[in-house]
Amino acid sequence: MKKLLICLSLLLFLVACSNEETTNSNKEPFITKEFVEETAKVGLSYDKVREIFGKETLSDVVDHTETWLYDSAKHNELEYNPSLEVIADAIKSGKLDYQLYINFIDKKAFMYSYFYKGDDGKVWQYAITPDAEPFSGPVSN
Repeated sequence: MKKLLICLSLLLFLVACSNEETTNSNKEPFITKEFVEETAKVGLSYDKVREIFGKETLSDVVDHTETWLYDSAKHNELEYNPSLEVIADAIKSGKLDYQLYINFIDKKAFMYSYFYKGDDGKVWQYAITPDAEPFSGPVSN
């Protein structure tokens, strides 16, 4: 009887571990400022960006630059508009927790712009570029 209980316990443990692994591998990451700070690097390839951040929400060419968008849209009717005012309103109203733009040149990431609501209620931007130290500051009132 003791052996049967040990075998059942082991089987339950293995099933629980395999379910957890499947669930986590299919999940897109919730992108935080800290996640961007730790993982975003200038020069990453398309494949590496997708490996880290998942499938982009939207991709387009903006000002002759390929741009990928990641966000936490809670409402399907959210219209995408690159206006900082529109992004700030969506974040302040709770329609978005964050929005991340990644720009590419020659199929390599060269700029990251992450927008989020700060503790002060303002919308902040955290930006990584190849020519400067990362920038963090408020972009709304």
